[in-house]
Amino acid sequence: MQVSEAGERNMLERNVHHRSGILRHCFKLSLTLAPCALYLVPCALGWAAHPFITDDTGTQGTGNWQLELQAERTQLDRTADAGAGPVEQRRKITVFTPVLTYGLLENLDVALGLNHVRQRVTENGMVIADADGMADSALELKWRFHEADGLSLALKPGLLLPTGDENRGLGTGKPSWGVNFIATYDAKSWTFLGNVAYSRVRYKLQQDADDNRVDLWRVSGGLAYSVRDDLRLVGEVGVRTNVARHDPYLPGGNGQFAMLGAIYSPTGKIDLDVGFRKSLNHAELDWAVLAGATFRW
Repeated sequence: MQVSEAGERNMLERNVHHRSGILRHCFKLSLTLAPCALYLVPCALGWAAHPFITDDTGTQGTGNWQLELQAERTQLDRTADAGAGPVEQRRKITVFTPVLTYGLLENLDVALGLNHVRQRVTENGMVIADADGMADSALELKWRFHEADGLSLALKPGLLLPTGDENRGLGTGKPSWGVNFIATYDAKSWTFLGNVAYSRVRYKLQQDADDNRVDLWRVSGGLAYSVRDDLRLVGEVGVRTNVARHDPYLPGGNGQFAMLGAIYSPTGKIDLDVGFRKSLNHAELDWAVLAGATFRW
């Protein structure tokens, strides 16, 4: 799961516009909107080669560096009844993630990823929550321990660092951890990816602990097809734990998603990518537009 998965939830700013007769309902809603920022938690635990969530076993090699600049715009637009009648809610989340990776050994990398999040929530057109700032960060190791006949295997443990403000819905407030088991198979023009990832998330605020799950799983698979040396078409599908326990706009225990995209490599040191991720059930945010650039030296 991404410590680059891995993630969106905490108490959003108590900048809530109260409606007549439902003051208590609005305040409760502001607490349970942690699924916005904390939805990024599983994504923060396990950065993958953009636009994938599914990671590969590739490492940088001893002494080499890589900088990934990842951007994601996610949206949810749904109507649900949270106890006071049907309400249309819209959530817009924009995330910018720089990830710096260094090759400690030929088969061992260390990576540091930061998150800047802008999130905005409206109900029936009225803003009920708005937050902008640094979210939780991640520190990871990737160890490729097997490589033979096109098949390689790796482990990627990581820590989620509480650098975001949990009182504004931008972090968990406590350190968390996760681990990702990664498999890659190369077959000429095709590359196949598989991940089984787990994160154990800790929350500082009791309300967040009550509203969100602590044991998060992801199982996903991806593939890449090399159209030519500088262009790959990519796709993935997966299922992951829905962080929110009781969110009427994100019901269900496990979210399902699919992604299609492309990676263009004008040189061997630069990758440019785009992608589109779509929910396959109601436990996922509706869609996300992805764009990124990777530089190696």
